[in-house]
Amino acid sequence: MTSLAKRKVSVTLDADLVAALEAEGGTTLSAEVNSVLRAEFARRKRQQALEDLLDHLAAERGGLDTSEDEAEIARYMRLLGGMAEDHGELRAG
Repeated sequence: MTSLAKRKVSVTLDADLVAALEAEGGTTLSAEVNSVLRAEFARRKRQQALEDLLDHLAAERGGLDTSEDEAEIARYMRLLGGMAEDHGELRAG
């Protein structure tokens, strides 16, 4: 695997979180932060894809506003790693 370019930055983390990660061992703090940030960006990308899909469906078929629609949106949000309680904001149209 090709090594990605690195950039040194300064971050401030909660002391208890750093202590817990250090106690766990097995990886460096930098590697852990990179892993968590990559996972978060992947989650955001999935969230945006779901929002785009809902916008497309709303434009094509009308708003998703029945209780069945709400339940289905919440189910997909859970499956895609999103926050089910945010689904109300996704019903554009």
